[in-house]
Amino acid sequence: MILNPPFIKKNVQAGEPVTAQAWNDVVNSVGAVYEHIENSEASSVKVQVAAQGIDLGLVRVTATRADGISIEAVRPVPPDSLHTFPGLSPGSYTIRAEAPGFEPATVSLTVAASAAPPTQNITLTKKGSFMPLTFGKTLTDALAQLVALNIAVSQVIDVTGTNVPVAQPGPAFAGAVVLMQFPPVGVPVGPGEFAQLVISAELSVEASVEMPSLLGLTMAEATKALQAVGLKAGKSTTKKSSA
Repeated sequence: MILNPPFIKKNVQAGEPVTAQAWNDVVNSVGAVYEHIENSEASSVKVQVAAQGIDLGLVRVTATRADGISIEAVRPVPPDSLHTFPGLSPGSYTIRAEAPGFEPATVSLTVAASAAPPTQNITLTKKGSFMPLTFGKTLTDALAQLVALNIAVSQVIDVTGTNVPVAQPGPAFAGAVVLMQFPPVGVPVGPGEFAQLVISAELSVEASVEMPSLLGLTMAEATKALQAVGLKAGKSTTKKSSA
């Protein structure tokens, strides 16, 4: 801090008069200190971030001064919804808010020494959709839900590792249930990014018949009884009774 006129340190003895120069030095020094304190007084700045479905705990708000110094705001603790800069020195700043799945936004701010600035409002815009919960839904319903959100699906496989055509899964997989999804629920899926699903395997039904009782029948009768239900008699063995 440079004083004009310059401060001259001089001690005086009791009873000696104080010169005008010495008194002016004292006055100028006190005035300069007061001005420095006033100009360097920090102001608390609050920022309100608005966006549909946003988790404010994931929003990062920074203030960058004209000289390049950057300060990060304190995130809100519910039920509070404001990001807070505990103290910003007077000057010009660029306030920037950013969050996963949203386009960053900025506002210009000038902090004056005379008064604290009002709450700064920043609105973030989604740059994609957020992955919904598809677990437990049929493949048909899950794909329809993702299409409605403009989320592209790159791969669908069943639990056996079989690749299922995304565009035309076919009736065999229409009722298959989603068992896993990627990314997890709530993760943003932006343009050029894709989702993947793991579904239950295709169910195949095998024909079956009820085995008739052959007890007490002759070989000829048993063969006829098996043929009546679509079965064939295999190799037979005859044993004599020990009685």
